[in-house]
Amino acid sequence: MPPRRTKIVATVGPATRDPAVLSRLVQAGVDVFRLNLSHGTPEQHRQSYAAIREAAHAAGATVAVLADLCGPKIRVGEFATGSIELVAGHHVTVTTRDVLGGPGMIPCRYPLLAQDVKPGDHIRLDDGLLDLVVDSVEAGTEVYCTVVAGGTLRDRKGMNLPGVNLSTPSLTEKDRADARFALDLGVDLFALSFVRQADDVQSLRDLIGQLGGDAPIIAKIEKPQALDGIAAILDAADGIMVARGDLGVELAPEAVPIVQAELIAKARLANKPVIVATQMLESMVENAVPTRAEVSDVSTAVLAGADAVMLSAETSVGAYPVAAVQVVDRVARHMEAWMAQEDRFRALVREVKPSSVAEPLRPALARAMTQLSRDLAVPAVVVRSRTGHSAVVVSGSRPTAPIVAVTLDEKKARRLKLVWGVLPVVVSPEAFEQPRPTARELVVKLGLAKAGETVLLLSGVAGDEPSVIVLKV
Repeated sequence: MPPRRTKIVATVGPATRDPAVLSRLVQAGVDVFRLNLSHGTPEQHRQSYAAIREAAHAAGATVAVLADLCGPKIRVGEFATGSIELVAGHHVTVTTRDVLGGPGMIPCRYPLLAQDVKPGDHIRLDDGLLDLVVDSVEAGTEVYCTVVAGGTLRDRKGMNLPGVNLSTPSLTEKDRADARFALDLGVDLFALSFVRQADDVQSLRDLIGQLGGDAPIIAKIEKPQALDGIAAILDAADGIMVARGDLGVELAPEAVPIVQAELIAKARLANKPVIVATQMLESMVENAVPTRAEVSDVSTAVLAGADAVMLSAETSVGAYPVAAVQVVDRVARHMEAWMAQEDRFRALVREVKPSSVAEPLRPALARAMTQLSRDLAVPAVVVRSRTGHSAVVVSGSRPTAPIVAVTLDEKKARRLKLVWGVLPVVVSPEAFEQPRPTARELVVKLGLAKAGETVLLLSGVAGDEPSVIVLKV
């Protein structure tokens, strides 16, 4: 089967920190490893990062590392006995005072809670499994509520405030410290949680620039406010993540599939990569095989043209992390093979907007290359790309054939691992300046084409004489 176009992002955690497991994940096909800075210690992340680089080097693979900043995630505090029971119809107090919780008392680690909520607002706990409605607010620290949906509430569980405008910025002081740490490690990409507006992304970009970095930023779409400003967020960010966990708590469940479809389409029109995340194979946290519904969920993301799907608990704490990656790999490959057979990739082609008014050339050439790849049924297209942008634009046109991105920079090659259909390859300056023999050599080495077959080469896009070359191997 041809190389998989849809990329796999896997979260590192207690189940996968062991170097041997990370090596198996690389071999199973992980394209991007996610370091979730909401959990774990700096030393654990440092060790994971080093092990990922070592595993990739040993396998001769190009693998990216994504640092996920936790943002203003609101959590409850701790309880004297580790948990309390919430009973529907009973009254509880949510307090921002520094106290241990107990029956009828829930401590909250967000100091501005009483300032931000009002009577009638809902407070959802533990990924929305528990629900409170606010009755009244008092003294700047006490929020009196009635339990709507009860159950067991344990220490440090998450808290969501649907429809509430939070006073805290998306980039917290912890995020600033984590960003410095991640840049020192050498991560390739950042994900920013709970983005609500384009300024949130710009704040992180300014910080990265001040620290001497230039890592791309993936905006995590988790709040309804982000949907209102998605056009500006897409302009400000380098890609987006459809983070269905918190988004599914903030919105009605039936709205999430529609929002997912719309966000994928909007990201593709803006020529920005899009990741679909959360509970892709949730049952595989405990079970060796997925449910049929989960397989359909992964297939739906592939069919919609998402650049990547992300595994969270499945690989961070699950019992079958390698098997989960293998399932995504198989499902994506089979769906893509069917799409190619039925000419479904054509439906994914969008009129991608130029990156500037003065630069309509790359999208036009990309569309021409895509049409040629279909008409000639070529097994590969090759793109010379110093910055990586040309490869991203060609990916946006969704050619049927795999995209070999020839670049000079290992860092840019790793960043391209998030982009649909792109196989980044680092070459020497001499090879880069000889595009035809280099293209012929690479497509054979990668097993994409045999002698006598025809491939396409996009060359000179940044120069005076750009061209799409029909090349005989």
